Amino acid sequence: MAGGKIIIVGGGVIGLSIAEHLARNGHQPIVLDQGSFAKEASWAGAGYLDLRSAARVGGAFFEICKRSYDLFPGWADRLHKESGIDPELVDSGSLDTAFSNEEEEAIRQMEMNLQAQGLKGQWMTPTEAAHIEPQLSPQVKSAFYFKETSQVRSPRLSRALLKVLQKNGAELREVEPVEDFLTAGNKVRGVRTAKGTLEADQVVLASGAWSGLLAGKLKLSLPVKPFRGQVVMFRSKPGTLRHILFTGIQKAFTYLVPRLDGHIYVGSTLEDAGFEKATTPEGMAKLKTNAAKLLPGLSQQLIEDTWSGLRPGSIDGWPYLGPAPGLENLWVATGHFTHGLLLSAVTGQLMSQALLGEKPAMDLGPFALDRKPHATAGI
Repeated sequence: MAGGKIIIVGGGVIGLSIAEHLARNGHQPIVLDQGSFAKEASWAGAGYLDLRSAARVGGAFFEICKRSYDLFPGWADRLHKESGIDPELVDSGSLDTAFSNEEEEAIRQMEMNLQAQGLKGQWMTPTEAAHIEPQLSPQVKSAFYFKETSQVRSPRLSRALLKVLQKNGAELREVEPVEDFLTAGNKVRGVRTAKGTLEADQVVLASGAWSGLLAGKLKLSLPVKPFRGQVVMFRSKPGTLRHILFTGIQKAFTYLVPRLDGHIYVGSTLEDAGFEKATTPEGMAKLKTNAAKLLPGLSQQLIEDTWSGLRPGSIDGWPYLGPAPGLENLWVATGHFTHGLLLSAVTGQLMSQALLGEKPAMDLGPFALDRKPHATAGI
């Protein structure tokens, strides 16, 4: 049944985005979360919106990332006007920095990927890079400037979504974990929580790293696993850093994201550590060392906070979007891995269209749960 009463299991930015798009179309979804809304990966994430890794993957993965990137300005502006909360969408631009020939070669490969998708950047000498980022390390060998990199303040985006949903009459129920699903044959008719049962015409499973555990209650194979990312937040003066900085390759990869208030977000590790969210001395040391290598002045700045989050990784790094195979009335929207914030705008659009019986603006086939794993990982 298209539309009707809809329950969304998971109150991170993905679930909230789906709910907000439904609310804009006159529906009042019920959103459930096992904890506080948007306090897991949605809160922990850097919130940078970037097409660099998507260009490497190409195909439908690049297309969905590009569509979401293009949707963000209008979406963020609407949320700001309706909620009074500014998500702080900023066109920061980015610099990929190379300290070695190996790093420079990796950036050149990235440039080729971008060009294949019709996107262009600009190589800079150390002097040119220092002109736009005066605090940049003099040890930088070269840098690649890419204009199409933005950022959004993820906690503020979530707060804006919640405010809009409250104004539009959505039912928001946090700290209410789903204990089981209500079924009739192969139909999912609702959920059972610690506070009672809730019936619905459609149920959306959007619980991030926990989605696979919930799917198991229905004997549904949903291969999502958590990947820990550790973070350091430095307190600095506004303007200390003007662009998003990327440095390193593979395990040494680090990024710095400047906030409007001067804070500098440094992330992130990528660890297969199960559901363990604690930070580690090794993870913190790596981030601090790489950040100071890139921006030496940070070694003199106060560390305001450290934390970690759990990214929901799929079998190939592509998200799962669409109906659950073999079950009626159940949908999945999870497995966004490192692209959750970037894909939140388009996920809300596409999933709400499908739930309301409309033709989604993009084919969801490449993101189906029962797809053949894609050869190119969407990391």
